[in-house]
Amino acid sequence: MAVADTYARKSLRASRRPTEYLLREEAGLLSPVMVYRLTAKGFDLKDVQAMLALSELYSTRKIMSRIVGKSVRTLQRQGSKESAHLNAQQSAVAFQFARVLERAIEVFGSLRLAEEWLGRPCKYLDGDIPLDVIDNPVGFQAVEDYLERIEHGVYQ
Repeated sequence: MAVADTYARKSLRASRRPTEYLLREEAGLLSPVMVYRLTAKGFDLKDVQAMLALSELYSTRKIMSRIVGKSVRTLQRQGSKESAHLNAQQSAVAFQFARVLERAIEVFGSLRLAEEWLGRPCKYLDGDIPLDVIDNPVGFQAVEDYLERIEHGVYQ
């Protein structure tokens, strides 16, 4: 029974897109202003953790610490003292990580291939690893632009 439950959870997680964990609905159904308002309000910490749990790469690379600017241990200690919501800046960074993971899955066709690409140096980014530049707005845009170029076959 436990194996069946684990399989069902993985299958359920696979059916939701990374941004849906944060926005609680499909991003394509929301206007950019609505997405902005949701990030300005702040995402629930548990939703961010659920989104990060989708990806082994995101889980192992301490992305939560990069999003919130604190170690996971500090977050756990403060969990009962502080609100369980991220602030607007943290939420925007979380959305960037979710959006890039989602786009990479769309472009490469699977989570495994998306994670491989996100975790290795990229010539287009002057040898930087895409995962390492996503938390900066300019880096996020560069990764998004390159994914679009790859999707259209123009990636030299």
